[in-house]
Amino acid sequence: MNINEQYETYRNKPRDELMETLLRLTAEQKQTGEMSEGKMEEIYRMLAPMLSESQKARMREIIARLNTPNGQK
Repeated sequence: MNINEQYETYRNKPRDELMETLLRLTAEQKQTGEMSEGKMEEIYRMLAPMLSESQKARMREIIARLNTPNGQK
């Protein structure tokens, strides 16, 4: 699936549904070794210059949640 197809798939989804999907995909990637806390930090550092302060704060919240067991708040 290319980026445009992914965008179309997720663009109208509610925030809760997007978070559930992100938690599931991240858990799968952690099990296969494709994702780690270090990789998430690398993604953050790459995107941060393009984000507003509120977007950065939200991304930090999401990363913290992804790094907790079972994505608990």
